Amino acid sequence: MRTPERHTSEPQHLEEALDLFKLSSSPVRVSGTHVGVNAKFAAVGNTDICRVDKSLFCIGFWDEIDESGRICLPRRSGKTYNLIQLLLFFSMAPEEPHLDAPDIAIEELGRSAEQIRQMDIATKCRLKRTLLFKDSLLKEKHRAFFDEHFMKHPVIHISFSLCKDTPAGAFLVSLCDAIATSAGHWVEQYPLIEGVEVENTNIYLQTLQKTLAVYKDAGYDANEFASKYSRLHMQLFRSLSEFVGRCVGKYILLIDEYDIPFIHAHLESWSDEKEKKKVQNSLKILIQAMFKDNIYLRKGLLVGVFEVPLAELGSGANNIVDFPMVPFKNVTGNGSIVSATYKHSGKGLDALTDSFWFNTKEVEGLLEKSAIRFPQIAEHRDEVMAAIKNWYNG
Repeated sequence: MRTPERHTSEPQHLEEALDLFKLSSSPVRVSGTHVGVNAKFAAVGNTDICRVDKSLFCIGFWDEIDESGRICLPRRSGKTYNLIQLLLFFSMAPEEPHLDAPDIAIEELGRSAEQIRQMDIATKCRLKRTLLFKDSLLKEKHRAFFDEHFMKHPVIHISFSLCKDTPAGAFLVSLCDAIATSAGHWVEQYPLIEGVEVENTNIYLQTLQKTLAVYKDAGYDANEFASKYSRLHMQLFRSLSEFVGRCVGKYILLIDEYDIPFIHAHLESWSDEKEKKKVQNSLKILIQAMFKDNIYLRKGLLVGVFEVPLAELGSGANNIVDFPMVPFKNVTGNGSIVSATYKHSGKGLDALTDSFWFNTKEVEGLLEKSAIRFPQIAEHRDEVMAAIKNWYNG
């Protein structure tokens, strides 16, 4: 199991670490003129909404996470944003549901309206994603990595954000729902992937489709589901994993809001203690199937708010490496975000830890862009910057 590498010269106190954090030497690129709220990655890349370039996260993820990693951060720090960025960079599937740009945006790449009308869905999606990363720091600074990995890997993306129902039957339904959404996405997208030819493809696709049909026909009666379909979430994931792994290749697994079902299973008031144990064991077995007993896994990443103790995740968590992102009193440099305040390499741990929140230079860039539409910001720039620092404790 890999431990994030250490830096040599390290601050020894929180005050010193925070001071260095303000002077981050990380690459900065802010584009657009309209500061928006809650914008998704794909939307930001195809509109005039201000965008802080965090594309180096892709190479940081690839460099630092050998097998499986976990990143836990507060809300509004960019976790889902970056996870979708990974999906849209690495995935070889078209990923149409995640693309918000209208077809006319492709004209920016030199295609005429007539050419765009004649394109199939897969081609349009590839060009829209090319547009997302066209002027990125990743493409500029790491062109060889970009060309090697852009849209070249199978990716399974699952969000557990809605897995918080009771009783056990309803909880298992929500768990199945999360996996079935990803599985259905793969069934729809698979015919649009170019150059994938594997023997017995239909066998694994049919198995996945049959498992999805079982789930669809199971109904939503909680008591019946808990008694008859208690392992259906495992069947769904295993059939999805085998289909993608055998028919396309080893895949990247991205789990968003991984902590929600675990917190719910431990903290929610359960009327039946046996039900609670059943749910907890189901989650442990699922994590094991995803991150330990998974011969098709190339790399995996879990993101969430709370650090669920690895022991609570079961033996499947043995291969998961934590990447802490918050400065501690005794800074070790082992994955702390302050590591990005030293001379920035533009890749590896520097890129990984500098991809969340905004540093001082990025906030200044956002203010400059905002001032284009709101001149009063430019007139009171120092006061606005001081207020922002006060909001976030310096």
